Amino acid sequence: MTTITIDGQEFGLPPEVANKDELLKAALAPFVPWIANAQIDRQEKDGATVVSVIKRADWKGNDNAIVNALIASPNEMNPAVALWMQMLGQLDTNDPGTILALEPSITAALEAGDQDIAAVHQSLMRLVECAPVPATRIALGF
Repeated sequence: MTTITIDGQEFGLPPEVANKDELLKAALAPFVPWIANAQIDRQEKDGATVVSVIKRADWKGNDNAIVNALIASPNEMNPAVALWMQMLGQLDTNDPGTILALEPSITAALEAGDQDIAAVHQSLMRLVECAPVPATRIALGF
């Protein structure tokens, strides 16, 4: 058995797995999410191999496609909020006829607003799931 050390914890793995970086990373991937970018050091101690897996800091934000897509997205207000602002102060809300006449517009604005909220939520989930990649330049202020 080869001793593996990660964050102060030690455990054994067969040498066939521990001696190759690709196999070691594949074996540890379900348990160590940052293994893809980890530094792997092998040393001989008392006739046994000890493999140290060290978390390596990584850069984020190299994928300009995400930033470009956000910049290219339409700069508009949620349709439900836009309709509310348009109606604000211009309607007699005590008149049921006025409210009933606006019902199709209100329904359409609410549906479009729900679609916008779903698109924003989907964008957020995609950003959260993005894998970190090295930056191509140093950020301002560093």
